[in-house]
Amino acid sequence: MVKHMKKIILTAAAVGGLMLAVIATAGTDKANQSSTSADFEPNMKSAAKVVHPPYQMAKDDKDCSFCHTEKDAKSGALKMDMPDLCYQCHEAKDTKKFIHGPVGAGACTACHNPHESENMKLLRFPSINQLCTSCHADKGHFLKNTKHIHPPVQDQCTNCHDPHTEDYKFQLKADGKMDLCLMCHVEKKEHLASVTHKHGALERPRKCLECHNPHGTDTPRMLIKDTSKDLCLSCHNDKMEQDGSKLINMDKHLKEHPDHHGPILWGDCAACHNPHGSDNLRMLKKPFPESFYAKFDEKSYICFECHEPAKIQDAATTTATNFRNGTKNMHFVHVNKDKGRTCRACHDFHGTKEYPHHLRLKTSFGAINFPIRYIETPTGGSCAPACHARRHYDRETPKENLK
Repeated sequence: MVKHMKKIILTAAAVGGLMLAVIATAGTDKANQSSTSADFEPNMKSAAKVVHPPYQMAKDDKDCSFCHTEKDAKSGALKMDMPDLCYQCHEAKDTKKFIHGPVGAGACTACHNPHESENMKLLRFPSINQLCTSCHADKGHFLKNTKHIHPPVQDQCTNCHDPHTEDYKFQLKADGKMDLCLMCHVEKKEHLASVTHKHGALERPRKCLECHNPHGTDTPRMLIKDTSKDLCLSCHNDKMEQDGSKLINMDKHLKEHPDHHGPILWGDCAACHNPHGSDNLRMLKKPFPESFYAKFDEKSYICFECHEPAKIQDAATTTATNFRNGTKNMHFVHVNKDKGRTCRACHDFHGTKEYPHHLRLKTSFGAINFPIRYIETPTGGSCAPACHARRHYDRETPKENLK
């Protein structure tokens, strides 16, 4: 009788100890779920060997019957199938919409050693990524051979994926098309919430994934094309409407107008445009006047991020611009005034064909689309748009023009 009571007490103590271990593990899991990017812990190697509490009790009591059908576990047979056996102590890991394959198959021991391990959580590998890529071999190859890996991926897969079950596809911790991204990219979340002009791509079905690979690419910023230009033209290859205005087929325009503006030559549309959105015309990174006429202000033009403002500001010059009649700066005459013409009145910022200096073939003023009719000479040139009769300029021999 005493022997029987002793066994009951030992069993109760063992179960109590196991429950404490489960509670502690649950607390750790909860803490990990609320961790931030500063708390990453990719190395799962433990300072001391991790022993599963039931296995420790079995070693202490020389009794494996807590999990096995035989006291000495010689047959290896379990008292019940997994995961039901595991769920006798652990909370169920298959309760949400999307379940990780090994969990759904009850193969807990594919990832966890049921007895003891050198790694935290009894994992079979010393890092999460080693464990995941032991099955997801294609991702292992990807991690080793891709130039730009998304930092959370490089750190550990479980930053974005729950290894057991989640309500989102691929066991992601939030919707992977945008919501998951904004959990870390808080500055983008705030930016998108405030800007007046949002990129239409963010309204497309794949949202962030329209442009980025969430794991990585050989292109900076995990872009899915080699350059931002290639990426932009994969959508801007047809006419579009944005914010009530029509956008041209930019792919066609650039093919037909091969004299490209510098950023286009560099393949860098993002040099001028914010690819997520902005408060400026056409999602430009800096302001640009929206009207044909505007009072000149250097701060109102993104152009002067690259071009020298002296091109516009100096009334007389011999160096700031070649668009001059003698020393008279014709840019100053056209632009630097209360009713100054904006740069796009004469220039196309993307590409041109007929004229040098990225001059437009035609320009729009209200409902009128009139030709510029520019003629270049070795030391100057002339134009005859609808706003005035043909006027000439010459850097070496100044011309007299009719008013």
